[in-house]
Amino acid sequence: MRASTISMLILGMLVGIVGLVLGFYIFFHHTGGKLWFYWIAPLLSIGFFAVVMQLVVGYWVKVGRLETKGRPRK
Repeated sequence: MRASTISMLILGMLVGIVGLVLGFYIFFHHTGGKLWFYWIAPLLSIGFFAVVMQLVVGYWVKVGRLETKGRPRK
């Protein structure tokens, strides 16, 4: 498996985790006085985490596992 593939999988997970942490931070630490639609920001960041993790896992299932197995031998 190439180093760039591994690093992009790790980077994707880190971006998703940062989005999730910021979403929970916004959800539990809002000071009030915001516009009415700011309640959706944590939900969007948690959804962003789910989408990024789905992309990382999907890439691993379709491409990553096949790369680690290598070429089939006869």
